[in-house]
Amino acid sequence: MTAVLTTATGQVLDQILDESWPQWNDGLSRQAYGRYNEAQLRTPWGASHLARVALLDDGRLLASAKRYRFTMQLDGRPISALGIGAVFTPPGERGRGHASRLVEQLCTEARADGCTLAMLFSEIGSSYYERLGFRIVPHAISDVTIRAKDGAPAVLVRAGEERDAASVAETHVRRVAQYRFGMLADADQVNYSVTKKRLLAGFDTSGRRTVEYFVTEEGYQAVAYVLIQVTRPQQPGEPEGWSLASCGDRDPSGARIGAMLQVLLARHPGERPPAIRAWWPDGLRPPQLTIARRGPANEIMMIRALRPDVRVEPWLEEADTIFWNGDAF
Repeated sequence: MTAVLTTATGQVLDQILDESWPQWNDGLSRQAYGRYNEAQLRTPWGASHLARVALLDDGRLLASAKRYRFTMQLDGRPISALGIGAVFTPPGERGRGHASRLVEQLCTEARADGCTLAMLFSEIGSSYYERLGFRIVPHAISDVTIRAKDGAPAVLVRAGEERDAASVAETHVRRVAQYRFGMLADADQVNYSVTKKRLLAGFDTSGRRTVEYFVTEEGYQAVAYVLIQVTRPQQPGEPEGWSLASCGDRDPSGARIGAMLQVLLARHPGERPPAIRAWWPDGLRPPQLTIARRGPANEIMMIRALRPDVRVEPWLEEADTIFWNGDAF
């Protein structure tokens, strides 16, 4: 067998979307699922950092994945990283090693392109990818409680805009510098993350999702931000669900994050507080919030060194990393 790794287009891409839609549709129709994937590739960051790839044998689809390029920080050093997402094998081709062959080819090409690390998120446990040389980076999901305040805090909160992306990226990078491992996002990637959330909500005709992106500023510059995916309750009496996709504050304490969330909560006095969850990093403790670790996240973050000069020993612990669920791919 001579399998070739190539960018998925045309009928091959349609087959990938047709067969992966039942598994990863996120409540979207098949048509909306295709448009959602296409729209991500049309963003400035997606056009240069994201591709859907296919492993083909004489035109026959063996396996597919999303290929990302990121800049990560490891022990104070910026490194180029490969992100592998949505690994999928058509039902008729399973059990023949095609997915592992695809992953190995992605890693080989990324190493040749200068990447020093590969990352992925597994929804099928860790053992399969451990056999391919990946190791778990532990991260947890937490419940976040906002302490109620009489009236709204005296902090200016406004809707985030595209022009805020550079300041938001700088705020995030400053926070990442306090950890061994994290993502170094630039302005285009910040806008991509916000746009991706908005696209998912917009293509979901049920109206159950909305996205809220707010900043607080000093001297006309954003110095703190929150990005929230809101899910409306499915049953009467249930609270809204807030997923804190990402947040940041130039204040080391994170006090402005807490104040912003108090402002957002104060918009609906007397209503049941939302159920808030996040991949909350150790060391960030805004005084207005209570952070309760709930347990390991469902998506298992895993990494693999692609070059011998990249060391992850002593191995990364949960406290060593900052990775919001809005950064996941």
